[in-house]
Amino acid sequence: MQVPFGQEVIEEYLPHRRPMLMLDRVRAYGENSITTEIDVRHDAFFFAGHFDGNPIMPGVIIMECIGQTGALLAALKGDFDTETHLLAFTGFEKTRFRRFVKPNETLCVYCKLVKVRKHLYKFSGRAQVGDELVMNLDFSAALTPKTAEQ
Repeated sequence: MQVPFGQEVIEEYLPHRRPMLMLDRVRAYGENSITTEIDVRHDAFFFAGHFDGNPIMPGVIIMECIGQTGALLAALKGDFDTETHLLAFTGFEKTRFRRFVKPNETLCVYCKLVKVRKHLYKFSGRAQVGDELVMNLDFSAALTPKTAEQ
């Protein structure tokens, strides 16, 4: 896959759509690693009320950005059919928050695929603004059908 690429390609691999599609671009992609960027817009939905007069990107949204980056990596590898399946979080480990993310900053997310076993995936990820570490975590996800069985 030719990098960089933007949301139009990302949407071919992830089921997320705005406002929950967080990723703006893929900067680098390799067999087991990927780097994405998120433009943290001043008018993002999560800044309304988080916090009044002092907008801070919620930590769970940063975790979502890292998770979407990992899911995109697995989908780009072709490990599963993105038309019928998706990856969903199953756990977080070693999560550390290091810095606030403010409006109009660019969040750079790096994610590495650590292990795949049947339908379970383990990832290691980190988010940065410039050279400053924002968050690092390890997480797991499971392959699941896109639609619930009736």
